[in-house]
Amino acid sequence: MRLTEQTRYALRVMATCAMSHPDIVRVADIAQATGLTEFTVFKLLKIATKTGLIVSTRGRRGGIHLRIDPRFITVGYVIRKFEPRFQECAPAAQMHCRDDDVDRLEVRTNQAIGQGYNAFLKELDMISIQSLLEGRGLAPAHGLN
Repeated sequence: MRLTEQTRYALRVMATCAMSHPDIVRVADIAQATGLTEFTVFKLLKIATKTGLIVSTRGRRGGIHLRIDPRFITVGYVIRKFEPRFQECAPAAQMHCRDDDVDRLEVRTNQAIGQGYNAFLKELDMISIQSLLEGRGLAPAHGLN
């Protein structure tokens, strides 16, 4: 299962904001901490604010902060917001398709793929942004302590 770089970047931005939660963080500081350009961070923030993950504050002391406590934002939730294919759409939604006019093999194929998507997201729904920071609930990565 592959995710776009945009989603991986979004998770990094969310985690960076979580480090300072509930304080406001400047976009320039996020860009520096993540190694992303400010343009990329702004692009991600457009989606994150639209979906209610981030709140932006304008002005001299402006910046962004998480709208939700990082303990309650899951990796799966962020993926659903940044990956259109994981939003309520086929093939996951077709798992319950029972149209008699549809090729049975096609229906079963969609069911299998939908079950895989759901299992993937269910696992990621158990990992919060806060636990990413703390390393809780994650399998040990080879070579990382």
